[in-house]
This record gives sequence, structure tokens and C-alpha cells, in this order.
Amino acid sequence: MNRIRYLAAGLLCLTGVIHVAQLVVAKLDASTIITVLFGVAYLVISFFLFRGNRTSYYLGAVVPDIGLLLAIAGMFMNSTFLAAVFIAIDVIVVLGCVYLVVSSRSPS
Repeated sequence: MNRIRYLAAGLLCLTGVIHVAQLVVAKLDASTIITVLFGVAYLVISFFLFRGNRTSYYLGAVVPDIGLLLAIAGMFMNSTFLAAVFIAIDVIVVLGCVYLVVSSRSPS
């Protein structure tokens, strides 16, 4: 269970840094601001996932799911390789966090 938690936390941290780094590279518009806000949220959730907070399991299952839906919608307008990477990472993180939620609720 720790390996899955660390995998989800590491991927969220990686994608959070990449999201925030777009503030430097991309032009400043509404989509960039939303991307940076998701990056900050991902970094905060990854911090709590590294610490093993159970609330972060739920946040790790919900917040990247919202980002996943936005990235899929963005792929229809402007498909990029980076968006495809974000989608793949979000799917792995959401599945890992859902597993953590289910396994933490089951009796030992």
C-alpha cells in the first residue's frame, strides 16, 4: 500500500511541478492560470500523500479527476503531447488513490 501511495504522491508532485512551470513558459491567459492552480493543488495533495493523510486519498481521487476531464476536453481543441502525458498521469493517480480509499475502508 505504501508503494502505491508513494507512486501517486510522486506522480502528483511531478505533474504539479510541470503545471506550475508552465507559468514561466506559456503566455499568461486564463487557461495558464487554471493550469497553474491545478499544479499548486497537486503539489499540496502530494505533500499530504507523502505524509499518509487519509483525507489526501480522497482529494487525490477527486481533484486529478477534474483535471483529467479538463485535459480531455482540451485535447479536442488543441491536442498536444504534454496534455496526453497529463491524462496518463492523472489516470494512474486517480486509480491509485481509489485503491487506497478502498483498501483503507476495508477491515484489517
